[in-house]
Amino acid sequence: MISQSDVAGRLRLLRYGLIVLVVITFLVSLLAPFVYTRDLGTSMTEFLGTAVLFTVVVGVLAVAVYFGYSMLLKRSMGQDSTS
Repeated sequence: MISQSDVAGRLRLLRYGLIVLVVITFLVSLLAPFVYTRDLGTSMTEFLGTAVLFTVVVGVLAVAVYFGYSMLLKRSMGQDSTS
């Protein structure tokens, strides 16, 4: 049986992990193209739009995963307590 504090701990860990994933996505999508094309005279701001787009997509997916996992945990906690 999953306790309420265990559910809160799991959700907190997932939330922080997803925040780190979104930040890493932004940094990689901004800096990776710049590193490969800096010899061509490109600036970092040329890749800012793409980086923001990728970050928004990953952020929306992260929110969906968080709420889906939250509902799954709450549903499994409800089934365990009725058994």
